[in-house]
Amino acid sequence: MLGFAPMNALLFIPWFRLEPWDIPLPFSLPVLGDTLSIQPFGVLVATGVLLGAWVAGRFAERNGLDVSATGDLVTYAVVIGFISGYFLNGLFYERESLIRVLQHPSELFTTWLGLSSYGGFFGGILGCFIWRWRTKRPLLPYANAVCFGLPFGWLFGRTGCFVVHDHAGKATEFSLAVANYRFGVPPYQPRHDLGLYEMIYALFIIALFVSLERKHRRVTGFYCALLPIVYAPARFLLDFLRATPLEGGDIRYAGLTPAQWSSIVMLLIGVAVWRYIARNEPTTGQLQEANR
Repeated sequence: MLGFAPMNALLFIPWFRLEPWDIPLPFSLPVLGDTLSIQPFGVLVATGVLLGAWVAGRFAERNGLDVSATGDLVTYAVVIGFISGYFLNGLFYERESLIRVLQHPSELFTTWLGLSSYGGFFGGILGCFIWRWRTKRPLLPYANAVCFGLPFGWLFGRTGCFVVHDHAGKATEFSLAVANYRFGVPPYQPRHDLGLYEMIYALFIIALFVSLERKHRRVTGFYCALLPIVYAPARFLLDFLRATPLEGGDIRYAGLTPAQWSSIVMLLIGVAVWRYIARNEPTTGQLQEANR
């Protein structure tokens, strides 16, 4: 057990967890049964999606883009992102459950495989390219709006992770630790909460984006490059604070979590986009074409 000083213990965040709100139904429904369970995590994630879409739409409007097309792109990114995040989380973190679901598809409605954030990001990127293929519109200007809005939604998504504490870190004496973190076996200890740290970092990214946008208009695609460049390294470092596999934490591959390997890939994507827009800065004619 950690031997932290009593004064430092006063700085820890008290343990809490928002539990589901169960609403009795007057009738029974398939899968749901006779109770509608409203999950705090789901409510916050849905709020984040709506806020992120709204911010992306306002960004598009300010930059002369079609707001409806931006909303359409958000839909593609979110839907395919959630599907990808769900199954990739099963592949990397819940493999036995995924295999069981694949063997017995009916269990898909009763088994929760979780959500992988990077699985969602990569699926969202795929969704953007599918949107480009189907609509024939230039992707970069609209993806730029989506990337500007994403941190606003991410703030609520990670708040959802924090209030249910599903990203346990290592035991620590750090003052932002959550006291008596209900993870592993008693006696419980103060632990890092990665959901909290990413929630705080999302606020930093939002402040950065708003500050940059207020100064002057950036080249098209700027936020598509900047977002992974500022997020991926921070996520890579934060994952060193996660609980170890022996404690029941995330699995490691060659010493790194799946998210850390994904961070490397995402950083490379950001650098590649940065190089692309530096060499192919859109002309006025290209921007006008994007608005059609």
